[in-house]
Amino acid sequence: MISLIAGSLVAGLMAGVVAGMFGVGGGIILVPALLLLFHLQGVSEIIIMQMAVATSMATIILTNLSATWHHHKRGVVQWSTAGRILPGILLGAWAGAWLATMLEGSLLKLMFAIFVMLVGLKMIQAQKDVPADAPTLPQLTQPVFGLLIGVPSSLFGIGGGSLSVPILSLFFATPVRQAVATSSAMGLGLAISATVGFIQAGATLTSAPSWSWGYLAWPALLGISCGTLITTPLGVKLAHGLDPVKLKRGFGIFLLLVGGKLIVG
Repeated sequence: MISLIAGSLVAGLMAGVVAGMFGVGGGIILVPALLLLFHLQGVSEIIIMQMAVATSMATIILTNLSATWHHHKRGVVQWSTAGRILPGILLGAWAGAWLATMLEGSLLKLMFAIFVMLVGLKMIQAQKDVPADAPTLPQLTQPVFGLLIGVPSSLFGIGGGSLSVPILSLFFATPVRQAVATSSAMGLGLAISATVGFIQAGATLTSAPSWSWGYLAWPALLGISCGTLITTPLGVKLAHGLDPVKLKRGFGIFLLLVGGKLIVG
């Protein structure tokens, strides 16, 4: 138990930096880290991926709350855009949580790895930031993008940033720093909705460890939350100090490394 909390604290420290820099909620780091920690704790392979995803999603609530607050103080969160997309995100996140519990863990892991690598390639190809006055999509179509963000983000426990940052940047004419900040705000609602879904889906689970609540591992949640609250402000500061093009490419390279590691094992 102590080793799980300690390992989760270290993972949380790293995830906080990533969350603040890229608006991803830290799940890109947390899911692989939790897979390792749960394996060392002897968690059943049948539910290990689902537990990693669910616990990651629950930690994103505090992570994105902290990141959103610090971005908001800098005045870079586009609240009007977030409000138009959020209804689709809430519905998609809840549905994605239920879907994750129905899939085999090995398939979910492979899908997660391929997903993050594809997003990474897309971000590496970005050449420049999007002008603030570029044309945007009609407002009536914007909630649909919430579904496209919510379902896979909840399914993979990644908080939405790896989808919402590229979508906001490429389709909503949002400069990358504002995209990161707005992604953090939307990810907060996503994480709450998905966590509710995972709690409901795991209410009757009998194969979970004694130290978990269904699919949620509370010791890991405690350690990660402490770590992310410490380092998320640092990530926000780094995000506002880096060149936008370098920020996108660095994010893309990071996703490629994570996806490749999951595939090779």
